[in-house]
Amino acid sequence: MPSQRRRGASFRGAYSPDAFSLTFEDSVAETAEVFRRSPSITTSGEYLVPPKPANIQNRLTVVLDLDETLIYARQGPLYVRPGIETLMRFLADHCETIVWTSSKHRYADAVVAQIDTCGAVCHTVYRHRRWFNGTSATKELRLLGRSLESTIIVENTPDCCRGYEKNAVLVEDYEGGELADHTLHTLLALLRDLVARHESEGISVPEFIATSQRLSQHKVLTDKGTAMQAYCLVGAGDERAVPHAPVPKFQGIAHDHVATTFPHPAAAQQQSRMRPTGSLAVRRPYVAQQRVVY
Repeated sequence: MPSQRRRGASFRGAYSPDAFSLTFEDSVAETAEVFRRSPSITTSGEYLVPPKPANIQNRLTVVLDLDETLIYARQGPLYVRPGIETLMRFLADHCETIVWTSSKHRYADAVVAQIDTCGAVCHTVYRHRRWFNGTSATKELRLLGRSLESTIIVENTPDCCRGYEKNAVLVEDYEGGELADHTLHTLLALLRDLVARHESEGISVPEFIATSQRLSQHKVLTDKGTAMQAYCLVGAGDERAVPHAPVPKFQGIAHDHVATTFPHPAAAQQQSRMRPTGSLAVRRPYVAQQRVVY
C-alpha cells in the first residue's frame, strides 16, 4: 500500500526569521539549471510563462496545484501525496507540466525541488500580482498562452477552476496523516488515457473530461458559499480507507516556519462544503480548508 512521505529537511532553515540565505538561493538556482523548470513568472508580455517549446508543441499541458493537491505542509512536516514519483516520471516523458500555486515564490520553488526529482515541471507559477489580486485565486488558464483544447488543470479547490470547469479535474483535499491515499494513482491512469486518446484520436481535453469514466460531474459548494458544476475524480475513495503508518523520510518543510517569514492576515473561518453522494466515492465529507497565505 502507498505510504505517506515526509521530505524537505534541508529547507527547514529557509523558513526561519532569517530565511533565504545564500545557500538556499544557490540551491534554487542549481535546481533551475539542472532541470527544465523555470522558477519565475515572465515579467512582461501577455502571458505568465514563455511559449511552449517547438519540440513539445504536440504535448498536452498539465497544470498542477500544489498545497492540498500534491502535498500537505500546513501543520507540520511536508507530506507528499503517495504516487508522486510515478506521476512525475510519466509527465516528464509525455506532457508539458506547470505547477500553479498561490504560495509565494521561494516556498513554491523549495517544494517543487523536493517532489520533482526527474525534471517534469517546466514552469512554476507562484503568487504574483499579475494574476493574484488578494481576493480571487482563480487560475485563468488563458494567461498561460496554451490552447484550452490541450490544457488540463488538477485542483482541490473549486474556486480556482471557475470559468474553466471543462478543463478541470477536482480531487479530494490531501491532509497528510496516516491514511493510505490512491488519488495520484487514479489521476495517473486518467492522464494515461487522455494522452493515448489525444495522440491516437486527436480528442480534446474538454471532450475527454466530459466522457471519461474516471470522472463524475457534480454540483459542489465553493469556499464562497456558491455552487458550481465540477468534474470530480472517482475510483480512489474506497481504497484510501485503509489506515497505516507514514514512512518518515525527512523532517519536512513546516508551514509554521513559512508563516513566520510571511505573516498571514487574519482569515475568517471557512464553512464546510460537502460533495454529493451517489456514484462519487469519498472517504469523508469534502471540506473546504482554511488556506494559509505565505
